[in-house]
Amino acid sequence: MKRSFLLTTGVTLCLSFAATASPVPDFPFITVTGTAQLHVEPDTAQIRLVIRANESTAEQATSAVYRQGNTLLEYLKSKGVELDAIEAAQINKEATYQDYSSRTITGYSATQPVSIQLQSIEHYVEIMDHLFKQPNIFSIQGQFGTSKQSQYETELVAKAGADARKRAEQLSAAQGVSLHSVFAISEGSRSWGNLGGDFGFGAGAGVYGVQMRASADSMEQSSLVMPKHIQLQQSVNVIYRLETQQFD
Repeated sequence: MKRSFLLTTGVTLCLSFAATASPVPDFPFITVTGTAQLHVEPDTAQIRLVIRANESTAEQATSAVYRQGNTLLEYLKSKGVELDAIEAAQINKEATYQDYSSRTITGYSATQPVSIQLQSIEHYVEIMDHLFKQPNIFSIQGQFGTSKQSQYETELVAKAGADARKRAEQLSAAQGVSLHSVFAISEGSRSWGNLGGDFGFGAGAGVYGVQMRASADSMEQSSLVMPKHIQLQQSVNVIYRLETQQFD
C-alpha cells in the first residue's frame, strides 16, 4: 500500500490512509504560517466617543446631547475636520431608576455614539484635550492609522509569503523531504489593530513618546501619549505539496 505523510508545523509525521472521503489531501503535504511586520509612522487617526447626558426629564437629556453635539461640530470645523469625516449614530434614550427593586424612574439618560476620522494628526492632541474637558463627552478612544495602508498591505503579504516558504523549506529539510508545489494559500490574521484595547496599532506593539502642548488660554500643560510608530502585521497560511517519489 502506498503511504502518504502529513507534515505539520509541529514537525509531526502521521500516516493517513485514503479509505473514505476526507477533506485532507490524499498526498504528502506540509502546512505553514508565514508572518510579516512593519513599523511605520502614523499620519491618520480615528476618534470614537459617546455624548451622554443624564437629566430629570427626557427633553432635558435629549436637548443636552443636541447642544454638546452642535458645540463639538463647531469645534471640529475650526480644526479643519470636514463634515463627511464625522459619523453619528441615532440618539438613544433610557430611563434611570432609583434601584432595581422599586423601578422608580428618577430621570433619563440620552446617548449618541460619534466617530471622527482625522486625515491628519496635526491637531490630534488639541482635539483630544478639548474632548477630555467637555462635560457630556465620555468613552473617548483614539486609534492611529496610515494613509498608505494599501501599499503596506501589498508589502506585508509578499514578506509573509516569503516567510512561509522559508519555514516550509526548513521543516521539510529537517525530515529529509523536498517541496513540490503550492497546493493552497489563505490569508491569515491581519493586525491594523488596537493598542491598549483601542489606542494605536497591534496590541502592545506601539512605541510611544509624550507630546506636550501648552494651553492657549492658560499655563496648563496637556500631556498626551502619541505613538512614534505603529506596528502592522499580516500572516498567510500555505499548504505545500511534497515530492511524492520520496514516499514510494
